[in-house]
Parts: sequence; C-alpha cells; structure tokens
Amino acid sequence: MKNLISRVLTGLAATALTITTIVATATPARAVVDTYTPHGGPAISFTGADIDFTIIEAGQRFTCAQVDMFGTIRDAGVSRPFGATATAWDQLVYDDCTNPIFGETTFDPIGVWVFAITGPEVGSVSPATLTDVRLFLQAADCSFNIAGDVSGNFDDVTGVFTPTGSTLTIADDPAGFVCSLLGFAQGQSISVSGSWLISGLTITNP
Repeated sequence: MKNLISRVLTGLAATALTITTIVATATPARAVVDTYTPHGGPAISFTGADIDFTIIEAGQRFTCAQVDMFGTIRDAGVSRPFGATATAWDQLVYDDCTNPIFGETTFDPIGVWVFAITGPEVGSVSPATLTDVRLFLQAADCSFNIAGDVSGNFDDVTGVFTPTGSTLTIADDPAGFVCSLLGFAQGQSISVSGSWLISGLTITNP
C-alpha cells in the first residue's frame, strides 16, 4: 500500500511539474505576439496616387491625384505594443483634388497623423491603421472638417499600405449653400480607396 501511495504521489508531482513548465513557457509566447518593432528611417515618406474620399450618404467622390505625407519613425528598432505609434506624419502634400460638381477641391491637413501596426505579421503583411486623420475640405461654396481613422494592410516587402476600412466622418456642420443642396451633413461616413507607398519601413514581431 505504501508503495502504491508513493507511486501515485510521484505521478501527481510529475504532472504538476509538466503543467508548471507549460505555463512558464507559454507566457513569453503571448508577449511575443502582442508586440512589434518598426525598422528604418528616421525620415520616411508616405506617397499616394489616385486617392478617393467618398461621402457615402451624399454619394459624392473627391479624387486626389497625389496625397503624400512626410514624417519620422518613432524610436526605430524599439519593440512596442500593437496599436502604439510607429510613424508620425506632420507634413502633407496634395495635388489635383477634384469633384465632378465642385471641380477643384482643397484638403488642408490638421495636426499630426500617426501610423501603427495593430496585429501580428502574416508573411510580409501586417494589419495597420492611419489614426488622428484630420482634414479641412473646401470646394466652391462648401466646407467642412473630416476626422477619423483609416485601417488597412501594410506589406513591408512591397511597402504598400492598402485601406480596407474607414471611420472618417464629416466632423462638423458643413458650411455653404451648396453643401446643404447636395445633402452633406455632420456625421456622414467617408470611405477611402487607393493605396500609399511607405518607403523604408519594415516590421518584425516582436
């Protein structure tokens, strides 16, 4: 009986040791998949061609032949949590922005926009987001502010960021008779299509 009890206790101790080992080795693995590291820079560019902003409810599209941003990588080579800033864009250059009804349109940037990786890289592609996007749109007798985020995928082999979603909205009451005539209103959703090329940025996990 004593030998039986001894063998049972020994088996339980071995099982406990195995469980402890599994837990101990699993914890660092979770930490790895929750972080990323941007490399490159420090100066970096974000160049886009044929970028479309569409006011969904009003059915109006504004197309820009050029939407470029310039900024820096923050703390290149330093690991950070998903969602933490990788790059900050403090300069925007746009050209030839038009609408079929309004014609020439201006998109004046406001503040600093940031870019962050939001999930683990699969192959060379990471989910990412362009946040704190703020613009003042003015076309003919119509003007309003735009604010929100643009989500998408970043491929650090090609350097291309492709939008897949947007929380951009008209952030205030549009000013001007033409705005109301075409049905623009505060809170309306704005989709983004096209792509940007980010030069010199690569991502690793962690």
